Amino acid sequence: MEISEHTLADYLLQRTTLFNKTSPLIVTALSNEKDKYVDGYLNYLYILKQGNKKYITKHSKTTVSSGIALAPIDPKRNYLEYMTYQLRAGLAPQMVPETYFADPTAHLFVMEDLSYLTVLRFSLCRGQQFPRLGKQVGEYLARTHLATAKMKLSADYWHALKSYFQNGDMRIIITDFILKPPPRNAEPKTAYEEALLDILDAILEEPVIKQEWDTLIERISTKDECLIHGDFHSSNIFVSQNSFKVIDMEYTMTGPFSYDIGYFLANILSQYAAFSIKGDASMCEFLLQVIKDTYKTYFTYFSDHTAGAQKDCFLEILQDSLGYLAMANINRIANLGEFPDFDCLASPEETFLAKGLSMMLAQALFKKRGQLSTTEAACQLIQTTRNNFLQQLIL
Repeated sequence: MEISEHTLADYLLQRTTLFNKTSPLIVTALSNEKDKYVDGYLNYLYILKQGNKKYITKHSKTTVSSGIALAPIDPKRNYLEYMTYQLRAGLAPQMVPETYFADPTAHLFVMEDLSYLTVLRFSLCRGQQFPRLGKQVGEYLARTHLATAKMKLSADYWHALKSYFQNGDMRIIITDFILKPPPRNAEPKTAYEEALLDILDAILEEPVIKQEWDTLIERISTKDECLIHGDFHSSNIFVSQNSFKVIDMEYTMTGPFSYDIGYFLANILSQYAAFSIKGDASMCEFLLQVIKDTYKTYFTYFSDHTAGAQKDCFLEILQDSLGYLAMANINRIANLGEFPDFDCLASPEETFLAKGLSMMLAQALFKKRGQLSTTEAACQLIQTTRNNFLQQLIL
């Protein structure tokens, strides 16, 4: 049976015991082509509703759900993601949604509906603060990284884990699409877009940055330290003041400890820039605290659960994660697509200034990351760079 919005109800009524066969099962397709607040572009998502029951179905094909041109992607990634949920549910209880059914031949699974929570990214855009956020992020990453770390597992188990989660198609998306600087194929639509691309060109003209950029892209493919999420950004986190759940794990693969941390904090840096331009000192203070709490919780968990000296390891994680933070931050802006981290701003001019500031913050972190040995030093550099930028605007 070809899975679609029109056939999914009959399929699930026949194949699962989740639903009452005598009551109507309502299926609604979700598409980020219609709504930018539905994040992701690779899969087909459906809401399932029957009475008070509500679930989400995620379905993968060789084609993608959006118009972005990518080579065909193996739909088997869907079952890999389902198995990742099973694994991480045991490693970080209460931090991932429940899953109820999977069919590897149809490339779909059914999972918990999280509409009782809110997407972190858009909550932050509205100026909402979650005091435990940095600690929750740090704990989730530390738990899932360390339990799947090469240094903690037997050679046989590590080899089996690495082989199972090779995920070659998704790794190519990270190296060739997410981290690689975008080519200047399309003509900018506005003077602001042209200026942002000029900033990108200026950043990449620096030989040190270009060399380090290529090194970190290579490292995501060759530095196998643990099982990473691979797409750990603020739209893939659902929150309330008491809950924290991580979704969208189809990029799961082996990689460096530093990647997930940096990729997530790229969102935090962009929103720090946006609220700096907006003049919201409370949100800026909160976002800096998220950065500090993420690193502190992550490193503390590692220290508490591993033996031996970790100073050199922690320094490498800090410095490389700042590199990935900068790369993701710069690329997201320079791609000129929808980027909700700046939605708190009211005008195109404010948005341009915030994006320019965000790229400058990322550039500073990238250039000086080798000199930054503490989280406090990194946050001080962020504050100093931001203050100098704002002072120039006044002048």
